[in-house]
Amino acid sequence: MNPRDNIAVIIPAAGSSSRFGGSTPKQFLSVGDETVLEKSVNLFLGISSIKEVVLAINRNEDLIKSQSFYKDTRVRIVEGGITRSESVSNALAAIDQSIEIVAIHDAARPWVTKSHVEDLLSKFANDQSIDGVFPVISATDSLRMKQGEDIIPVERENFLHVQTPQIFYHEPLKLALDKLKQENLHMSDESQAMDYAGFKVLAVPGERSNIKITYTDDIPNQIRTDLRIGRGVDFHQFQPGSGLTLGNIFIDCKLSIVAHSDGDIILHAISDALLGAGGLRDIGYYFPDTDLENKNLSSLKIVEKTLDLLKENGLQPRNIDFVVVCEQPKIGPYVDQLKKSLSGILNIEESFIGVKATTTEKMGIIGDGNGIAVYAIASLRDLE
Repeated sequence: MNPRDNIAVIIPAAGSSSRFGGSTPKQFLSVGDETVLEKSVNLFLGISSIKEVVLAINRNEDLIKSQSFYKDTRVRIVEGGITRSESVSNALAAIDQSIEIVAIHDAARPWVTKSHVEDLLSKFANDQSIDGVFPVISATDSLRMKQGEDIIPVERENFLHVQTPQIFYHEPLKLALDKLKQENLHMSDESQAMDYAGFKVLAVPGERSNIKITYTDDIPNQIRTDLRIGRGVDFHQFQPGSGLTLGNIFIDCKLSIVAHSDGDIILHAISDALLGAGGLRDIGYYFPDTDLENKNLSSLKIVEKTLDLLKENGLQPRNIDFVVVCEQPKIGPYVDQLKKSLSGILNIEESFIGVKATTTEKMGIIGDGNGIAVYAIASLRDLE
């Protein structure tokens, strides 16, 4: 087995958020439509190479039971410790011994991206001389060091902010944490423990958007509230043919779609949902079927026009969700391909794309196998 396909993630989440304040630990606060903890856990669960996510939680914390991932079979919950090192050690002890790579991520970093995680894994796998990687970003503020009663200026170029996820081989990480325990030491992150134990770890570029929530003021500028939501619906008839394209994925079947353009009904419905969320006209306005230039038009051009219009208004897609309704072809086998395709077209994470399919239980024209429909919904956020 490729080690990159045999990974566990540890998230120490037993803290009381004393610096944050409030009665609810920050990891259980809502940011948008998910809690801080849900955002990270659900992202890791969306990466196929990650076999399990182990959470170290305060033994008296009941809020964990309300989390969307609580009953997922890949999630394991263990009792946290008094310190971070103890929590990580407890989680590590619960991980299957066959796991070769362990990633550790702060519970209070909800804005880590799938692409960043995969980039870190790639950098780790491509350097056989190291035992782990950890992301860093440069300091941008002026810095001073406290020395007794004095506050002394220092060169910020000599300092880096350390982030997570940090990724290590399983056995060296266990040895490093055992060494801390034996010597009764506590360190603020696992890269320090690995350094102290003599293992080689590599600092790699982090992401500035991967902010850690420490104080209440860390949240407001990061929350994206979905104030713009749109709906798109499209219907098309079938005719005998040699296949059809949905979401820019070719589906081999004995049908084709009757349409003025190329008939990619998924892209049509999504485009209308995005345009609606932006308070704009529908695709029929921008691409009328009475215009001969739009005959056999690629639906990718429709999406491109949609994204350009949104950009002009300072907006970009946040997430989409759609349902395909038809008797044939079966959409289920293509869900992963559709998510990957649409992620690339719309430049959003696959975890922000919902794909579902159903039938009309043999009722109506679609139930007779003569047509297809797509119902889509989309939300927007401010352009970054």
